[in-house]
This record gives sequence, C-alpha cells and structure tokens, in this order.
Amino acid sequence: MKNKHKFIFILFLLATPFALFAADPLIETGDDVVGIINNVTSWLWQLFAAATVLAFLIAGFFYVTAAGDSDRITTANNMIKYGIIGVVVALLSAGMSELIKNIMID
Repeated sequence: MKNKHKFIFILFLLATPFALFAADPLIETGDDVVGIINNVTSWLWQLFAAATVLAFLIAGFFYVTAAGDSDRITTANNMIKYGIIGVVVALLSAGMSELIKNIMID
C-alpha cells in the first residue's frame, strides 16, 4: 500500500508541469530568427522553472523523511547544491542568449 501512495505522489509531481503549461502552445511561430529564439528560450525557461521547483520539493521531502539517516540528508544536501548550480547555469545561459541576440542584430 505504501508503494502505491509513493507512485501516485511521483506521478502527480511529474504531471503538474504539463498541466500548468497546457493553455499555451509550446513554441509559437516567429517572423524572424530573433522571434524564434525568444519563443524557444521562453519555453525552456518555463520548463526549467518547473524542473527547479520539482527538484527542491523532492530535496525537501528527503530532508523531512530522513529521520536521522545521514545518507538521505547527504542526498538532500547534494540535490539542493546541484539545484543552485543549475539555477546559476540557467541564468548564465540566459545572458548568453541575450549576447547572441545582440550580436545577430548588430
């Protein structure tokens, strides 16, 4: 019975991002290359935001259910650390996207 609840919880967490973005099309057509880049980066940012929230929720779940188990606490710490590194990389990639757009326009 416990595995059934875990499966339902994981299924809910995986389905939530798709339900949130169901109203908007994934990639809209753009008139030029810059419009297409804007649409793709917008879609990727939405996907990244959902994945980041999900990763931090799972890490928090590991913390709450650790019950003093040092391996689960270490796993949660690593998930949070890698989540923060992912946020930094995503912010840097957004900066690179803007740099590429500025180079293409000029």
